[in-house]
Order: sequence, then structure tokens, then C-alpha cells
Amino acid sequence: MKLLIVDDEKLTREGIRDSIARLSLPFDSILLADDGVHGLETAVSEQPDIVLTDVRMPRMTGVEMAEAILEKNPDTAIIFMSAYSDKEYLKAAIKLKAVRYVEKPLSLSELDDALAEALLNCQVRSHTRSAVMIQEKEQKGHLAHLLSLPGSEAAALELSGQLELTIGPATSFFTIIVDSMTPLSELPEIPMDEARENFLILLKALGLKQVYAFRSDRYVIVHIYSEKKPDKEAVKRCALFLQESFDKYCRFFLAVGPIVTGAASVHLSYEKAKLLLENSFFHEFNSILTDYDKPAALCPPADVLMDFGLALSEKQKEKALELARLLHDSILNGQPLLPSQVKDIYYKYLVKLDENGIMNYISLWSSEGVNPQSIWDSVLRCRTFSELHSLLAEKIEQYFDHLSRDTGENPLVFQVKEYLHQNYAISSLSVLDVSEYVNRSSSYICTLFKNETGQTLNQYLTNYRIKKSKQFLGDPRYKIADISSKVGYSDGNYYSKTFRKLVGLSPSEYREKILS
Repeated sequence: MKLLIVDDEKLTREGIRDSIARLSLPFDSILLADDGVHGLETAVSEQPDIVLTDVRMPRMTGVEMAEAILEKNPDTAIIFMSAYSDKEYLKAAIKLKAVRYVEKPLSLSELDDALAEALLNCQVRSHTRSAVMIQEKEQKGHLAHLLSLPGSEAAALELSGQLELTIGPATSFFTIIVDSMTPLSELPEIPMDEARENFLILLKALGLKQVYAFRSDRYVIVHIYSEKKPDKEAVKRCALFLQESFDKYCRFFLAVGPIVTGAASVHLSYEKAKLLLENSFFHEFNSILTDYDKPAALCPPADVLMDFGLALSEKQKEKALELARLLHDSILNGQPLLPSQVKDIYYKYLVKLDENGIMNYISLWSSEGVNPQSIWDSVLRCRTFSELHSLLAEKIEQYFDHLSRDTGENPLVFQVKEYLHQNYAISSLSVLDVSEYVNRSSSYICTLFKNETGQTLNQYLTNYRIKKSKQFLGDPRYKIADISSKVGYSDGNYYSKTFRKLVGLSPSEYREKILS
């Protein structure tokens, strides 16, 4: 809270300031001005919540100054003070709805009461204004939702009338949708609020207005409108501003729908922006997607799977990478495909790569003591075509790196691990089962495995089961009792003891930690 004291007598205004400083009032700052002119200047620049002013001052009276202040900021609380019992000034104070009128010489208790009353009025006005702003924001969000729906023109126009917005049959609109990969609620509040305020300044400079809504903590839907049809440059500036605002804090896509006329057509711009977002898979993160006609290519994607497999088996790294690039370019520049179709194609190439890895005792999808990730899960996690192609290229590099360093595992150890990965959920799984599977004696397998990995078979299996259980604990749908049996423990208490021994937390404590 800010207080401005205006009095032409230096000792008086400084004495009042020092007296107020001794009172228990929540003022962040107390400003001083020596007459009405300087008081008005200070009020305009500093926007105090309360003005305590003398009535009679040179150049501009307190009443004249108060009138000018209230014209610029009607929420300012005014307290007049005067050494004269002047009825005309008292009438002026009442007319201006001043909080109080106190006489000089001031009584500290009377001044304390007047300021406390003014503070209460400020708080009430602030709460009322906040409630009104929240309600208006919710209504504008609902209006944005209505404008996005076909057949909702009448309801949208009725609501826009209640909000006193200038929306009519000739109003021009275009829609921008921001699709954030980070939940909107996790973005930094203060910078985003500043960006919102600066965006309003930009819109005003361009002669534009907006209504916006959030959806699913992921999408920002902005309908921008004006009486005159905006030019392409104005649309571009709006999109670039939003791109720069989000670019610092998250990965996203931004889609711009075409300009349409009338509230009944806004949903067309919205639907086009949504369609552009569906095609975002083929673009880089933080791109602006606009409505343009891309010539439809007739060429299907290159089918080089057999050549790719041959290059892998003949250990031709550059050939394999070249074929992967050919696949990439043919998809990017060829016949339009859905993201799911592209993922299916890349999945086949990754499976082929994995098959060659297994033949050379190289595991590309799991590492020592780490939960294996299925190929398909890795493919599904790719949000863009660029990420998907990078996944294939990285796995090719990883495959040939293992070959060049001859770091493929001992074939028997590799077989043992694969068997354990596939059968870890069997509670009765034993060393004998493993030895029978690889057709070697138990003592030989135990010695070989310990020499190659530094762990006994049972240690490796226990570590693997516990690390696999961590994956299930990250999904609240699974009960802890069910998880223990899913990872091969028939005794839930024994599972909990083993988990705590290796992790340092109980399963329930670990779940609470990772889900909080």
C-alpha cells in the first residue's frame, strides 16, 4: 500500500509522515508532495492507494488535485485535512466521496481512524475488483470456447454483448493455438503474466483485441479480432510475439488459423489451426504452423528395408545411415502420411536393427541393471519426425560402435540375461532353470556369469526385479501387493524388505516420492 501526503508546509507534512510511521499501518511507502501540482504529478507516476491532502494550497487546491487524481484513478481513497471549518470545502469533499475530513491540528487517534477506514475501503475495492476481474476472465474464457464451436453464434454474440465487446457480423477473426509440451500450470507465473500484458499492448497498437481460453493444461486458444480485416503482417507479429514468449520456457507448437469474418465463422479458423497441429509431427518444436497449400507429392516412401538389413549384416555403417536418410527424405517430401503410419514404418527398421543386434549378442534396448524399453514404447515417445529419425540414427551408431569395439557380450551370458528378462516374474525361477535353458551345468553358468558381470545370477535377478518394480510403482493404477507378484515375489513382506535394502525406502515411500 502507498500513501501520498500533500501539504505546503514542510514541517507539517514531515511531522505527519513521522507520526504515521509510528502507527501499525501496512504502508509499503509514504510519499510527500509540497503542493497540489506536485501532488498530482506524484499521484500519476506512483499511483498511491490513499492521498492525505491539505485543502488550501498554492497553485492548485487539494480539491482540484483530488478531482484530477480521481479522474485518472477512481479507486484512490482521499482524506482531506484543513485548519479551517469551511463549509464549501466540506461540501466539495463530500461531493468527491472523500473517505474522511479531518481538522488541523491533527489528532493522532483521529488520523489513525481515518487511515484505517481508508485502508479498509481500499481492501474492499480491491477484493471487489478482483472478483469482477475473475468473473470477467471466466466469461471471456467461456466466450472463447463458444466461438470455437460451430452453431454457437447466438450464444457467443449474447455473451459478448454482456461483456460490452464490439463483436458483430462484420468482425474479422483469426485463431492462434499454442500446444505446450509442458503443463501450462508449471510455466513461470510472473514472466507469463508480463508476456500477457505486453501482448495486450501489441494488440492495442495493431488495433486488435482478443479473447482466450486454456484447455487440458496444455492448449492456449486465442481468438484475435477487429472491426477491420488485419493484414498478414499484423497476424505474423502476433504469432511471433507468442512464439518468443513461450520459447524461453517450454517446447511447443503454435498454429495460426486463417482470417474469417463473423462470429459464426470463427470455428473454421479454430479447426484449421487444430488441423495444422495434427501435422506438427513433421515440424521442429517451437515452430509456427501456418495455413499454406503444400503441393501433394505422389511418390510413396522409399522401401529399402531389405537393403537396410543387408547393410547391417554386412557391417556397412555408412550404407545403413545413407538408407536411413533416404527413408527420411522420401517420407518428408513424398506422399502425405499420418504420424502413425510413419511410426509403423520406422518401427520395422528398428526391429530389423534389433534382430541384427541380437545375432551379434548386442542389446540395443537394455543395459546392465536398467529396465529394458520396448522398441514400440521408444517409438511412441517421439513427438516429432525429427526425434523419431534421430532415434533410428542413434541406434545405428550404437550398433556399429559395439561392433567396432567388439563389445558384444559373451553369447552365453547374453542368453542368460535374455532368459531372465523374459521370466523374472516367475517366483520359482532358479539357477537350475537357467542352466537347463542354456544346456550347461549350474556351476559353470554361475562361475561364468560372475566372472563376466561381477554379479551372481541371484544378485542380477534381484536387482532386475527391484528395478522393474520401480517402473510399476510409477503407475498409481498398480497396487503394491500386485506389483510384488508381478516381479516374482510370492511373499509381499520379503519383497518390501528386499526393496528397502536396495533402495533405502519402502515401496510405498518410493511411490510417494516419485508421484509427489
